[in-house]
Amino acid sequence: MYKKVLFATDFDDVGISAAHKAKKISDENKAELILVHVVEPIPAYAYPGFAGFAEVEVSIREQAEKELKTLAERLGVDAKHCLLEFGSTKNEVLRVAQEHNVDLIVTGSHGKHGLALLLGSTANAILHGAECDVLIVRSTVA
Repeated sequence: MYKKVLFATDFDDVGISAAHKAKKISDENKAELILVHVVEPIPAYAYPGFAGFAEVEVSIREQAEKELKTLAERLGVDAKHCLLEFGSTKNEVLRVAQEHNVDLIVTGSHGKHGLALLLGSTANAILHGAECDVLIVRSTVA
């Protein structure tokens, strides 16, 4: 049914649970599993006078690369299927999905109560902007 599954992660506990669902779906469908993490830019205007943005951004990038590599190893995903992108999370996830002809996007959500909380702004944007199926894995953490 699915040939390419894209798992979008922010490395939190909900995302790790969703990662295992993405892996299971890709295995059951003999589909390629692609992992993506998006680093959003730090708005410089939020910290006037702070000169250390370059160091902070390098540190964030290095940490994200490390966590993506760890997740890939845990799921048995080849490094060439791990993407670290920079920009708006919703825009980058949708762009990557389109560029890689993805059939299914899987991501987690921190839904606590009701549809509005279940689908946070990023998950909602991905759901409504995607040209493929989307699976939003709800948090099982109380």
